[in-house]
Amino acid sequence: MSRSTQTQAGLLGLGSPVARQLLLCVVIIAAFALMMIAGWNHYADKFASREEFLLSPSDILINKQPDWIHSNVLIDTVNEEKLPEKLDLRDRELTSKIATAFSNHAWIRKVNKVIKQYPAKVLVDVEYRRPVAVVEVVFTDKFGNKKRGLVPIDGEGTILPDRDFSPAQAAQYPRILIDLKTPWVGPGQKWEDPRIADAALIAMELLPYWNDLKLTRIVLKEESGSHYELELADNTRIIWGSPPGKELPQEAMAKHKVQVILQKAAESNLSSNEAQPSLDLRTAGRGNNGTDMVRR
Repeated sequence: MSRSTQTQAGLLGLGSPVARQLLLCVVIIAAFALMMIAGWNHYADKFASREEFLLSPSDILINKQPDWIHSNVLIDTVNEEKLPEKLDLRDRELTSKIATAFSNHAWIRKVNKVIKQYPAKVLVDVEYRRPVAVVEVVFTDKFGNKKRGLVPIDGEGTILPDRDFSPAQAAQYPRILIDLKTPWVGPGQKWEDPRIADAALIAMELLPYWNDLKLTRIVLKEESGSHYELELADNTRIIWGSPPGKELPQEAMAKHKVQVILQKAAESNLSSNEAQPSLDLRTAGRGNNGTDMVRR
């Protein structure tokens, strides 16, 4: 009985060759694991700082700015959004972070896509906003004096940064006169008054011909029904009517109205030194033009 017990203890105890082999395997595996951990700790920092994965925000590549933007959209975005000094391509949220940062810039209408490339490079494809008009406003300066100013907008009525417009540059765009109220929102946001966006649609149609036609303003008239009129340099006015896409039944479409104005200009019937018979573009080309003078 005693001999049987010793035999079992010898088989399972440290004195057994099998047990010694098992213990040796455990020791080798533990040592290998410790070596792996030590090696990772040694090389992890070097791997994390590999230059091919890192780039500076100022090295982001964005499509070329149009001529009407004089500020640097990339540098503005880096500074205003406080992007970190180093961006890591291995960050799974990197593209969404960059897209959000550029979407917040007043000159960016839309971020189409953000692409990561190796070695460290990020490409950003954006759609820039295009100015189409300036809105006349009255504001109060820091001394309490009321002054007139111009607020630039795009074709959707979004306010643009006025720092990119000198007085001479602003003068090249159609002026919109609604009620002279300053907006409650800032650059990059849409003017809260929808009439501004409506007038901007008219400006978009006429912008290519604006200066040649000697047009000066788009004016909202609310007597006898709300409609828009165009003012020429000699104060002659042309009745435009409703904004594009919101024409009343039987009212001419915007493209047709533009063609009528161009035809009249070719006939030298616009911007003369004498008051002209009214030109109502709502019914232009349908034999229903009025004959009243439209002088201010």
